[in-house]
Amino acid sequence: MYRIRLLFAALFAALPPAYAATLTPQTAAAFDRYIELTEARMKTDRSPDAWKAKAHGNNIRIESGHTLDNGKKIDVPDGMIQHWVGTMFIASATIPQVKAVLQDYENYKSIYKPEVIESKLISHQGDEYDVFLRLYKKQVLTVVLNSNYHVRYGMLDPRRMYVISHSTRIAEVKDAAHPDAGEEKVGDDTGFLWRLNSYWRFEQADGGVYAECEAISLSRDVPPILGWMIKGFLEKFPKESMQNTLRGTKAAVLAKR
Repeated sequence: MYRIRLLFAALFAALPPAYAATLTPQTAAAFDRYIELTEARMKTDRSPDAWKAKAHGNNIRIESGHTLDNGKKIDVPDGMIQHWVGTMFIASATIPQVKAVLQDYENYKSIYKPEVIESKLISHQGDEYDVFLRLYKKQVLTVVLNSNYHVRYGMLDPRRMYVISHSTRIAEVKDAAHPDAGEEKVGDDTGFLWRLNSYWRFEQADGGVYAECEAISLSRDVPPILGWMIKGFLEKFPKESMQNTLRGTKAAVLAKR
């Protein structure tokens, strides 16, 4: 396995032009359309029992999601959208406890390690927050990303809450071993993550809190010359991040009981 990783690293080092990618206006527009349609669907979703039924026992459930445009798949030129939906039930928890964990941005680096290695609150006004997260992912490759998000909280009533997070900036660092040494130009990098939005909804019922999170990300497409090397990385990154987020949130909330 160690020799295989060295081989992959050597191949990537030898082929920088091949795996470099650029976020084009067409790619960004396709993602924006996907988000527009997804958020419109969320506003009309009036079937909470459907997602609550998936969050039972101590299980964390993750499945793929999708959004169509008039029944058709949205084409993303030179890009790839991943859409994951995670559900869980946190026994003996309350909405205030969940909210306290989610708003503890300074401690995200502890709550969501190892995928978050630095975190801080940039600004806060009312129910809206701007935050910074430094993301870390290592498989065959090691990628470190400086990312900023605008987050909005809403209470439908004392027992129901939603949280919407939109990425506002994602920059890949040039040297994963020295993340403060500089960044690649935004949108002109390896393209492992260009956008990341998440949508939480919570309901306190049945002696705990039901939680659902939808995460939608945009990355580069997979070029044929390197598909066999990076396809797995691109596909696993968002799903594993979702799993880490759900587990970290649940553990942190349970610790507050």
